[in-house]
Amino acid sequence: MKTSLSRSTPESVGIPSQALRATLTELKQLSILNSIMFLRHGHVCAEGWWKPYSPDIPHMLFSLSKSFTSAAIGIMQAEYNLDLETPLYRFFPEADAFITDPKMRSVSLRHLLTMSSGHASCAMAFMEKASDGDYVKSFLSSKLTYLPGERFVYNSGASYMLAAVVRKVTGENVREYLLPRLFDPLGIAPGIWECCPKGTNLGGWGFYLKTEDIAKFGQLLLDGGRWNGQQLIPAEYLQTATTKQIDNSMNDKPDWKLGYGYQFWMNRHGFRADGACGQYALVLPEYDMVIAVTAGLDNMQNIMTVFWEHLLPRLRKETDTLPEDPEALSALKETLASLSIPLAQGDTTRRGESACWTCKENDAGIRCVSISFGENDCTLLFSTEKGEEKIHAGFGFNCDNLIQFRDSLPRRSAASAAWITENLLEIHVCNYETPFRDVYRVDFCSGNVTRTSNTNFLHPPLGLP
Repeated sequence: MKTSLSRSTPESVGIPSQALRATLTELKQLSILNSIMFLRHGHVCAEGWWKPYSPDIPHMLFSLSKSFTSAAIGIMQAEYNLDLETPLYRFFPEADAFITDPKMRSVSLRHLLTMSSGHASCAMAFMEKASDGDYVKSFLSSKLTYLPGERFVYNSGASYMLAAVVRKVTGENVREYLLPRLFDPLGIAPGIWECCPKGTNLGGWGFYLKTEDIAKFGQLLLDGGRWNGQQLIPAEYLQTATTKQIDNSMNDKPDWKLGYGYQFWMNRHGFRADGACGQYALVLPEYDMVIAVTAGLDNMQNIMTVFWEHLLPRLRKETDTLPEDPEALSALKETLASLSIPLAQGDTTRRGESACWTCKENDAGIRCVSISFGENDCTLLFSTEKGEEKIHAGFGFNCDNLIQFRDSLPRRSAASAAWITENLLEIHVCNYETPFRDVYRVDFCSGNVTRTSNTNFLHPPLGLP
């Protein structure tokens, strides 16, 4: 069985190589992309990774995970004759003891799928604070502002509850349930899927996949849930899931107000699975096209606007091929091969003297910070109550690290260093399984060490003392 995606030239699938190169030039103006893959007519025609990101490393998906949870519900609906109008509480007999809002008894699986459970804001804000770690109990005992089905409110807690239902009905987590039914047929070796304190996949986030895995999922969606002649996701469910089921026109950005399906967003062109910071499986049926993206964007609308305004107008909707253009293709390949995350900029020829600073008591649990210099590199060392965290950075090149601090998992990271001024050293860290990129500044005059992040709204400041 075919488990890999075919490769072709852009011209053979009706896309000018020059158009893709021009699109990449526009994308380079955005901050920041990690990987991209273009597919048309089932063939990958261009792909690239901003080094140190690479094809073989799974990337954090954030809410793109939700669409896989939706796929599990669709498969389970057929396998277990599941009625999407079934009230949520019926899957959890113990719920009777702690439901306090009568409206909760009307919340159905369909309401969860369409983000219309009746909450005024994302339920995870209080679910994660549950002292007993019981997210299911916390959700079912919560108060609802709206009638179920009345209003779209983006709600990762609802996605978690879908994952909890999958586990309750099948006895398996979403990841394990999908292994023989989706991932194995697609040739996907799924990365981890983080769990709640009770061991249930988070459903709405916490999943990791390679860029090509995202592209395969997008192609499966484009093909109506079929792969190698096998219907992996029921066609009727998928048709409903990827079309508008509820109004979300109260949102501001153009591609966030065109309707929501079952854990899928509608676009000006086609539909998408998406996650924070620009994790995308864009499915464009009118062009028979899929675009897979991982990124660390501060404005997720911008990348879609680039596609709509700079790429699609240069495509033919029909399946005609174009004459091969070796010169343009060579230039495109050169552009794709040159993609990389910028290193720390400044003086990379100087070295410094080792230094160590002790810290007052602090929430981060850091006792002291030290820095030392090698011939071509430096090491920033944090001694904490739990051990040591080390950032090894190269002058003019990246060094590999494994960094955790207060994160849930250790992260593979690449770090480079440069002197910004006579006494100010800057260390750039790219956590390349995620969109997180951090900048540490070591001030040798004041003894201050600070950290800023491109994604502080998701990756809380370390609170360095």
